[in-house]
Amino acid sequence: MSTQRISLSLLFFQFFFLFPSIISAIRNNIGLAVNRSCRSTVQGRYLLADDSGYVCDASSFDPMSRCCLGKGEKFPCHGCNLVSQCCNSYEYCVSCCQDPSRTKREQILKIKIAKPSTAGTYAGVFDFCVGRCRHNSESVVHENAYRSDYHHCFSLPSYSSGAFHILAVPDFLHFPFVAIISIFVLIFHFQESMARN
Repeated sequence: MSTQRISLSLLFFQFFFLFPSIISAIRNNIGLAVNRSCRSTVQGRYLLADDSGYVCDASSFDPMSRCCLGKGEKFPCHGCNLVSQCCNSYEYCVSCCQDPSRTKREQILKIKIAKPSTAGTYAGVFDFCVGRCRHNSESVVHENAYRSDYHHCFSLPSYSSGAFHILAVPDFLHFPFVAIISIFVLIFHFQESMARN
């Protein structure tokens, strides 16, 4: 019995002390890739926009994470008129809208989705941008035609008489030179009316 005890003791000794363990320690932050997950638009035929503010085509899109691979600029506004806040592409509208310098999260979280009595609020900036760029009654005429190619708009709604309305921007404001002149004319008329009062 004593030889069995000695051999068992030697076996434990060899196992624990002579053979080092495979894992000597657990370290955090050793550079392992973090599984990233994004929400993305699915409306466009050729382009996608993700909730990080990138726009990409199908070859630069990761179907597992649903993220654009981050090539190119963040929050691009290609094909967008920044005066009217309208774009000719849904995906670029969503991306441009997510730019923190254009859309403030604090304002978005207070906006009601429908009539104030029954509505909820947007969960975040991406949800607001996806909805605003897709649905904009101000860009439609005769209920089934667009006023111009710039029909994806992300401007903030204004509250008026129990319903939210988008500040309508006339078609001529889609041209930058005319828009600048129009702004100067409006400022001039405003100053004249203030001087009379």
